[in-house]
Amino acid sequence: MLLAATVSAMSVGNFALTDQSGANHELFDGGDSKVVVLVVQGNGCPVVRNALIDLNAVRERFRGAPVRFLMINSNLQDNEDSIRAEAQEWGIDLPVLVDATQEVGQALGFTRTAEALVIDTRSRALAYRGPINDRLVYERQRSEADNHYVIDAVEAVLAGETPAVRSVAPVGCLINFPERGDRSTPRETHHH
Repeated sequence: MLLAATVSAMSVGNFALTDQSGANHELFDGGDSKVVVLVVQGNGCPVVRNALIDLNAVRERFRGAPVRFLMINSNLQDNEDSIRAEAQEWGIDLPVLVDATQEVGQALGFTRTAEALVIDTRSRALAYRGPINDRLVYERQRSEADNHYVIDAVEAVLAGETPAVRSVAPVGCLINFPERGDRSTPRETHHH
């Protein structure tokens, strides 16, 4: 499995996007945060809506800690207005960065919504990517999670350590990248 190797080597480039209310946010804003948790949002995705409970629990856990939470939407069909409506309806009080050109989603290799990226702001390294925890799986959800991946990863980064789990396959709704084409998905080529 190549994923773990690419995660450990992946550094995250800085970017600036506006959120659902038009405010501008920079990923590395020079603030005091040692960790940024970036969660991929998508309108109408039941997995994202369901994961909001888990995300709020993580935010509560790190209240007062140098941890910053952002969401990002890389869906072409969603825009500032529809994202703002979704945020109001589902009580999302975080900035949802609008990745209208999909540039950030492409660069960070998003495939599905509800994926969380835990980024060490000092080294700008991607410490963990995957679901917030293992409570949500396709077709069903459990009442409680056994593994709290994001909490563990944030605690590791805050302690100056490497998270034990670096990547888990995301379980959200598929994000459509029409421009991605064949570049990132090597397919079997038939020479006829």
